[in-house]
Amino acid sequence: MITGVWVLQENEVLMNALESKILRFIDESPSKVNFRSLTKRFCCSTDLRVQDLKRAVSGLIAAGTLGYTFHYGRSFIERSLDKPMRVSSHVVLKPPRCDGNGFENSVVVSIERGASFGFGDHPTTRMAIQLIDFYLHRFSWWRKKKGLNAIDLGTGSGILAIAAAKLRIGSVIGIDTDPCAIYEARRNVEINRLSNRIFILTGSLDQIKDTFDFVFANIRTPTLIAICDDLEKKASDKCVLIFSGMRTEESSIVAEPYRKIGFHMVEHLQENGWTALCLIRGLK
Repeated sequence: MITGVWVLQENEVLMNALESKILRFIDESPSKVNFRSLTKRFCCSTDLRVQDLKRAVSGLIAAGTLGYTFHYGRSFIERSLDKPMRVSSHVVLKPPRCDGNGFENSVVVSIERGASFGFGDHPTTRMAIQLIDFYLHRFSWWRKKKGLNAIDLGTGSGILAIAAAKLRIGSVIGIDTDPCAIYEARRNVEINRLSNRIFILTGSLDQIKDTFDFVFANIRTPTLIAICDDLEKKASDKCVLIFSGMRTEESSIVAEPYRKIGFHMVEHLQENGWTALCLIRGLK
């Protein structure tokens, strides 16, 4: 009897290890994953049986960790976004109708899935949130963050602005030129009850007169480079820039013009060929 219990426990440990490997493979894959690619990765190069792989995938789907998605008539296996998902040390994302209880010492951001970019399913979004979270807890002035302000350029769904406000930055402006993004960002701000601290505006950076302690931008490389001169005027003397949306090989190209105006890179994250950067000026 004891031997039987030990075997069951050993099997459970092995299954948990396999599930972790499956999740890591899906997270790190540069392309969408289907069951065939999982079989090729885990069954062709190891002694793992297909039925054991099926059991592990089925368990992850039943737990709500993975889900099937469909694109152009083909099915894929991806991270499920129908339940809360931790994306950084202090930030959890969830759909509005999902229970967000049970996350002590964390802020829970509710995001409605829509047409606008920024739900947490893309590496650039997650990495930007991770850097926002980290640097709001790194510098000595984070204790005064209620008095800080930020701007989120190309706000999309408003996810970065909302995360920053929930991490207690005093006020945040989110700007975008897409009417759909403006509508959806304002709706997400309302869902999170932050309309008194987050202001979603239509327009571009050159229309903004304020200066900012934090600047977030999850946009592509040409735009990040093009806004450098305008950002020099809008960034406060002590400022943190958090950029995402660039391919890994483009990070030095983005950082160079900002180095010339006094910013230096203090951190960068990489995932699936994408990179996020943090550049600071006037801070140690």
